[in-house]
Amino acid sequence: MIILKNAFILDGEKSQISDILFNEKIIQIDKDIKPAKEVEVIDLHGKLLIPGCIDAHVHFNDPGFTDREDFTSGTTAAACGGITTIIDMPCTSIPPVINYENLNKKLTVIKSKAVIDFALWGGIRKNDVPIKDKMVQELWDAGVVGFKIYTISGMETFGALSYKEIKNIFKQFPEILFAFHAEDENIINNSISKLTYEQMKLPENYVKTRPVEAEVEAVRNILSSLGKKNKVHFVHISSKEAAKLILESKKQFEVTFESCPHFLQFTSEDFPILKGRLKTAPPVKFDEDRDFLRNCLKTGSLDFVTTDHAGCDYDKGKKIDDFSKVYSGIPGTELLIPYLFSEFYLKEKVNLKRMIKLTSENAAKRYGLYPEKGSLQIGTDADFTIINLSKPYLVDETRIHSKGKYSPFNNTKFSCSIDKTVIRGKIVFDCEKGILQKPGYGKFISRRLTSPPLF
Repeated sequence: MIILKNAFILDGEKSQISDILFNEKIIQIDKDIKPAKEVEVIDLHGKLLIPGCIDAHVHFNDPGFTDREDFTSGTTAAACGGITTIIDMPCTSIPPVINYENLNKKLTVIKSKAVIDFALWGGIRKNDVPIKDKMVQELWDAGVVGFKIYTISGMETFGALSYKEIKNIFKQFPEILFAFHAEDENIINNSISKLTYEQMKLPENYVKTRPVEAEVEAVRNILSSLGKKNKVHFVHISSKEAAKLILESKKQFEVTFESCPHFLQFTSEDFPILKGRLKTAPPVKFDEDRDFLRNCLKTGSLDFVTTDHAGCDYDKGKKIDDFSKVYSGIPGTELLIPYLFSEFYLKEKVNLKRMIKLTSENAAKRYGLYPEKGSLQIGTDADFTIINLSKPYLVDETRIHSKGKYSPFNNTKFSCSIDKTVIRGKIVFDCEKGILQKPGYGKFISRRLTSPPLF
């Protein structure tokens, strides 16, 4: 057992210094816990302790594309960034997680590699339409958190669905949670057709190929197909108008959305300088989009923040003169929590309760992982992210633990840093000692069959 003494925590509505006693589970939280002889005592000296943070949208590419990332490098990076649980997407592995057999194939490969705990997304793709009930139901019963669908895709192994097919899916599976990469394929193709080959090469024109209208149109079409029982989540929302549509729909439907650090910090004006370091799909947009999403975070209307972590070898995928051929994706899971707590907790003064909802609680509830994950309740997993609010962190992209050694935040100085990452009672990362648990310590977390009401 361990006692973490003098931890700065949120207890109900009040922030205070407390001690936490735990083994694999949380045993006691009190102001001055007296240790027994066999208990290890670690004094945090007032460092911030919050429920273990969750990155609910990553692409760790394992198995199949491990030249970009694998489960050991990805979960190591996450642990160093204070993340205790990741949720991996179904589309960037071979085989993709689109049925029970493929789920087991993936688990066989990654379970011995994970440093931190993980859940998995299932997926529905064009390749399998019409969808058999058994195919989806078996995956859902096996504990995936939901099913990812694309409205546009460049992956042969994971084709996009039409709006008509999406509407049919809603009718076929009214009780299941679906997540959408929402950009309209026709608008994007038409936008590309208006640019010359030479214009396509320029980073400043990338946002013109995937404009705001593409995201808005896809979101509008998906929302118009919803039935009363359907559950929908929109991933990596990048624009003001799409976010406004989603917020309006919450009055009638069970809809949530996430955004990412790059959409909260950068705009298309940064492309000529940051180039491939900033290229994602969808792209960052404009000042009004960034500012609106930041305001959603501060006011509580943004449900949570994820990274859409998707790295690659920089020289092969990013260091290309023709921007249209640059790989779309950036590694981010290691920087998520230092960024959010530096930019929004310390600088923008977003309250601690809101920060916890953004970084763990809301995602845990949405995906059926709560209260084992995303809480500090007695008897739940002893998952903690410990942050040193007075120790700055200078981002050096050459030292991040992902295989992709690049970041749009390179040379940015965050005002805080990760001190320790604790998962199920074990210190997995320590800022002085590094990674302390071997690959295989992380375990697969199934979605709970029953979950609390939506936040």
